[in-house]
Amino acid sequence: MDTETPNKPNSNSTPSKKNKKTPKWLRALEAQSWQAELLISGVIIAGLLQLPDTFLKFGEPYILESSELGFGFLSLATTYVYAALSALVLFFGYHFILRTIWIALLGLNSVFPKGINIESKAGAGPKYWEKAKEEYPNLSTYNQQLDQQCSTIFSSVTLITIMSLSLAAVILIAYQIFRLSISVFPFLEDYVVQIGGGLYLLFMVFTFGLQHLAKKQPDNKRIASVYEKYGKIAGSIFSLHFFRKPVNYITGILISNSTSKYALVLPGIISGFMGFYAARTINENPIYDNFGAERYCTFNGKTDRTFYFNYEDQCKDNQRIFTPIIPSDVIEGSVLKVFIPTIEREKAKMDLGKLSFIKKVKGGQPLRDSIRQANLQIYQDFNQIFINDEVYTTSDIQYYTHPNAGEKGVLIYLNTHDFKAGKNILEIRKDYFSKKEKQKIVRIPFYFEGNYLK
Repeated sequence: MDTETPNKPNSNSTPSKKNKKTPKWLRALEAQSWQAELLISGVIIAGLLQLPDTFLKFGEPYILESSELGFGFLSLATTYVYAALSALVLFFGYHFILRTIWIALLGLNSVFPKGINIESKAGAGPKYWEKAKEEYPNLSTYNQQLDQQCSTIFSSVTLITIMSLSLAAVILIAYQIFRLSISVFPFLEDYVVQIGGGLYLLFMVFTFGLQHLAKKQPDNKRIASVYEKYGKIAGSIFSLHFFRKPVNYITGILISNSTSKYALVLPGIISGFMGFYAARTINENPIYDNFGAERYCTFNGKTDRTFYFNYEDQCKDNQRIFTPIIPSDVIEGSVLKVFIPTIEREKAKMDLGKLSFIKKVKGGQPLRDSIRQANLQIYQDFNQIFINDEVYTTSDIQYYTHPNAGEKGVLIYLNTHDFKAGKNILEIRKDYFSKKEKQKIVRIPFYFEGNYLK
């Protein structure tokens, strides 16, 4: 808008009847929309800086409880949500800076409406100011450009956010469909990636193909009808349906009014960058990084290095326990405590005893206790303990809920009588194998200072 005459219409344009019918309060609100934009940007920057990382923390228990199949879908959906949240913070921050500059220049323009004074003798003198005036002639015009740029950024980041969240929702829905399909046709589990990639490729080919036909044959009513119906369906899918109208308004206005051939390329590049940033950040979280199907069997199997998440005294603040853990990398005394968290994908491989509600009521506490004891033995058999490549059979085991984040699992007590002074290797060989027949083995190196109770 023109900063000198903010409410005055362009003299070269004739207001339409529709604009004449627009209420004065709405026209005033549209003219002063920057105030709402600035307020929203400030709130988002102040309140959402920690939201992306908070979201990752929120998603950790769902990753721990996921199956191998579910992990792929959940991690992909998480990437889109994290990208959306990061885009909110980043681009609204950029918008906030530009809008603040706009306000500063707006005030400056009200004080010096003529802009640069070419007759000033300050600085390098009139000749310099005359050249500067040629380069920066009209502050009002520049303010108007800034105003338009801020509004475009605000709309664009809103569009990217809605579409990213919609994609995450589509992925989670697809996961449920795959689960249902696999329950009927189990062999499909081996072709999830191929099926997903094929469906995505089919969608892209059909979308761009139909768009090409509609553009080449604009008078073909059948193609136009199909394209219109398909657009509504696709628009509902990628806008959570509830936001279909604002998404269509934003995309339609931005694309149809763009004069640059890179109008669609730039948003794609920005979205790709945000996706790459989100994926890289998520992979820095050990839970999201290590729970892939094959990596899950190998990430904790080395003996030439120590991982902080295997030792309680080295764990980061608020770090959820997701793999076997011992008190420290240096052990002393007569007992070593090993906490093994219960991972849902491992429980699925165990033949744990379960009681229906009716059997629990009829059997009473004695039956429930017997099932719990039997399951405890299953946990012990599932997690075979080795010290320095020798099987350890004299351990004691019990159920335990770790106080860190309420992680459930089992606590195993190992007598240190046969440990050697110096470096030892604790191995937990699980009766869990990946599809490539790779066994899940956890190796935790530690140093034993000696048993003073011998």
